[in-house]
This record gives sequence, structure tokens and C-alpha cells, in this order.
Amino acid sequence: MATQLGPNGASRCAAGSRRAVRVQASGVGAYVGVKSAGQLQQVAKQKPEGFWQTASKQINVRSRGSSGPRRRAVTMMPVSTPKVLVRPVGQRQYEWVDLWESYTMNKVVFIREAISEDVANNMIALTLYLDSLDKKRIYYWLNCPGGDVTPTLALYDTMQYVRSPTATVCYGMCLGMGGFLLTAGGEKGYRYSMPHSILMMHHPSGASRGQASEMHIESRELVRVRDYLSLVISDSTGQPYDRVIRELSRNKWMNPKEAIEYGMIDKVLTTPMPKPPSIGPKFRFDSEQGTGEAMQSRDVI
Repeated sequence: MATQLGPNGASRCAAGSRRAVRVQASGVGAYVGVKSAGQLQQVAKQKPEGFWQTASKQINVRSRGSSGPRRRAVTMMPVSTPKVLVRPVGQRQYEWVDLWESYTMNKVVFIREAISEDVANNMIALTLYLDSLDKKRIYYWLNCPGGDVTPTLALYDTMQYVRSPTATVCYGMCLGMGGFLLTAGGEKGYRYSMPHSILMMHHPSGASRGQASEMHIESRELVRVRDYLSLVISDSTGQPYDRVIRELSRNKWMNPKEAIEYGMIDKVLTTPMPKPPSIGPKFRFDSEQGTGEAMQSRDVI
């Protein structure tokens, strides 16, 4: 004898007697979604939708692999920014402040995303504010995958305008305009990089569509911007203008050692990893007989 749950919250028999039996909250063992039938009755009394509408909200009709109800997916809480205990300048008491804010108090600025209009505006305002506090050096830590040309040039002009000296540090990667800001934004002698960073610069790109005259105007503007960026990079790296044009057209990815040779950075912050020992035996070949003799190496692990 099967039992069904009616639209009014009552239990009835499919075959035989049709008398309605009220479902009590204390004796219910069946659950609909994530709430019991008795709990849904109590919720239905408080809400105007009724029992059946409340029950339907608890059931996920798009269940995976089955037509029955399933519980809602459990999602993890987002990781919040940690807070640290610092004492602001001019105050006696310590305060719990945001981690990024504590670094800002020490004139350390993090650029952690592509440089857009909003990012450039925030960084320009922060640079001007830090310059008004004192004349200590401002450190820019860059993990930048690129960005727009015009906002990056606006931030570069601001870094050259302020009276406080600037320094740039690459951690992670600096690509495109991020590499330009790392090379040209920092003062010579204060351009650093982590040992496993990735650096790359390339020519500015555009995506013009429309009439031929509009595309021709944008292409001329791109060439003008390319020449200007190449002149600035040539002055910052000390490389000839022709080599800068050639290297930018190659879109070459560089490690910190190659970046130092190219002139993009001045120093790696940490000591590079030592050379690993060779693994396996070394072979010495006899040129006359053409046979190889295995010779055990002393530096075999």
C-alpha cells in the first residue's frame, strides 16, 4: 500500500481508504529537500505561499543522474584578506589594518592585475598621495600580465613626475606594458626581479574595424606609439634603437638572467639556485677503436 503526500500536507493511501491523516512534526521521518515535512508545514503557516510552494523551493529539479530531490551544493567561504597589527604614524595605539594597507603605509605598492583605466587611476592617485607624505622611495611590486597603452603611459608619466624616487620589482610575470613599466618606470639601479620571474615586451597591438580610412589612421597611431615606446625603452636599457625594435617584434620571453643582459632589470633579489649535479655515469670514447667505456663519475648521486 503506497502512501503519497497531498498538496495540503496530508498523507493519504493510494489504494483503499482515502481518509486524510495529519502529519505531525515529531513523528515524520521523510524529508523533502533539506527540510522535513513538519518543518515545511510550520514555514507554510508563516509564509503566504503555502506548503506545496515552499516544498518546491527546497527541491532542485535539475538533479544529476536522478529525478529525485537532492540537497543544495555546499560552497566554500571566500578567503579574506588577512589583517595585521601595526601602529600608524603619529599614533600611540596599535590597530588591526588590512595587509595591503599596511604595506601602503611603508610606501610599497602592489600592481596585481592588468593595467586598465580604473587600475591606472587608483595607482596614480596613490602615487601622488605617497609622494605628498615624504620623499622616501616608492616601491612598485609588479605581477602584471599586460594592459592598455594609454593608462600605462599615464602611470609612467606620474612616476616620472613625482619627486620621490621609484623602484620596481617583478614577481610572477611582467608581460607587455607590465614589462615596459618595470623597465622604464623604475630608477636605474633599482629595477629588481625574483629569480623565477617571466618577462616579455612586444609591440602595441590594435583591433581596428570599419572603413579603410579609420584603419589607416589607427595603423599610423600604432606605429607612432611603437616608435615612442622603443625610444623610451632604448633610453632605459641602453640598447640601440634598432635592436629594441627587433627584439620587440620577436615577442621574446626572457628569464631574469637574460633580462639583465638586455638591460630590463639591474639585479635579481635572491641568489640563483646552484647547478644540480650530473646523474648517471660519464662516457669516454676512444676515437681509434670507436668503442665507448663507461667511467663512473665522482659526483653521481
